[in-house]
Amino acid sequence: MAQTPPPNPSQQLLEHISSYWISQIIGVVARLGLADLLAGGPLSSDALAPRVGASPDGLFRLMRAGVVASLFTEVSPRTFTLTPLGACLRTEVPGSMHDMAIMMTAPGHWRPWGDLFTAVQTGRSTARGALGVDLWEHYQKNPEEASHFDRAMGSFSSFVATEVARLYDFSTHARVADVGGSQGVLLAAVLRAHPSCRGILFDLPHVIDGARAQVEAEGLSQRMDLVAGSFFEPVIPAAEAYLLKHILHDWDDASSTAILRQIHHAAPPGARLVVVEMVMPESGEPSRTAFIDLNMLVLADGRERTAREYETLLTSAGWALERITPSPSGVSLLEARKR
Repeated sequence: MAQTPPPNPSQQLLEHISSYWISQIIGVVARLGLADLLAGGPLSSDALAPRVGASPDGLFRLMRAGVVASLFTEVSPRTFTLTPLGACLRTEVPGSMHDMAIMMTAPGHWRPWGDLFTAVQTGRSTARGALGVDLWEHYQKNPEEASHFDRAMGSFSSFVATEVARLYDFSTHARVADVGGSQGVLLAAVLRAHPSCRGILFDLPHVIDGARAQVEAEGLSQRMDLVAGSFFEPVIPAAEAYLLKHILHDWDDASSTAILRQIHHAAPPGARLVVVEMVMPESGEPSRTAFIDLNMLVLADGRERTAREYETLLTSAGWALERITPSPSGVSLLEARKR
């Protein structure tokens, strides 16, 4: 039996060039809630169309393309079932990608990436030009989109939360503050693993308001204080240990240093700081972290950093980097002590 020849370089490049089509297909499938509707078994696109408020022809064509994207299988004409990949877009399953798919294809992310050329030319974020405001203001003005962002970040946190709680011993700290902790997923994992600790979830007011139900659902409202504020202002609570997960990569060096100094100012003598970030390889070998680094440029004037660059930031803000511990999920724990 003759084997299909591998695609030539032009075909491979064409697949890369058109891959943004797949991103939008996945985003619309998530937005329509199709994965949840198909969880019980196959349904026709004609039957689904009125339930999701879509054109029968348009929905069929979307789902037919979703077969090519490995989201669905067409089990009979115009009737589809979920694949394991498509099932990841269900809302109430471990590792759900539902909110991540919507967030990444919604205006807050999508439009700035449409002007990557300008970001590369200028070395600055294109968010304000694309959205009229910076990304964080955009989310404040668009609470529904912000809710998908918050839940997506919480879902991503669940991937690494157990590892962080396992790799660092928080049991010696009476209070652990998660600065910019979103829905409190990471802090909840720490508190469950270390029953002697009390937690402080610190984030912007609208984020804290959205986190209350999650904290109550976790049964941790008696052990976790929710505090609203900006980490650029001297309002961060005192704690013996601080968590800072995927915060510094959102900001340039000056802003990152300002955040670290505010935590340093709030921290009592001997306090510890655990920074959870992806670390760029020093030697320049290929790493998918380079994609995330470019995303930080486009969206927020942020950047991914090497271990040496993180050490420089920490030192300039009064923290002494003591250890870097990689985790299986790809993030690293950078452990620092207040000097």
